[in-house]
Amino acid sequence: MPQDVRVLDMDAHRYAVEVREGDVTTHHQVTVPDSVLDDLVIPGVDRDNLVTEAVNYLLERERNTELPPEIDLAGLQRDDPSFLDELRARLGGRPIPPEI
Repeated sequence: MPQDVRVLDMDAHRYAVEVREGDVTTHHQVTVPDSVLDDLVIPGVDRDNLVTEAVNYLLERERNTELPPEIDLAGLQRDDPSFLDELRARLGGRPIPPEI
């Protein structure tokens, strides 16, 4: 079922997110630390779009009712090795070659 994701800026690093899936609406707070922005290596990335794509990434894995009320993208990056590469691809960034 398609979801509708709406993002509202709270401050420089926090976003209120509303996810509607059918008749069910959930609310989440997403934190985007500078470390995630630095690791993305996409200058001038639209943060609202970044949050939308991060939430869409999660929604591909679980229903909106299963998402936690607070989502920290640094924790997600740490716990899910594919998250940052997938987010970078969704935002049109170049893949980062592995370190030798």
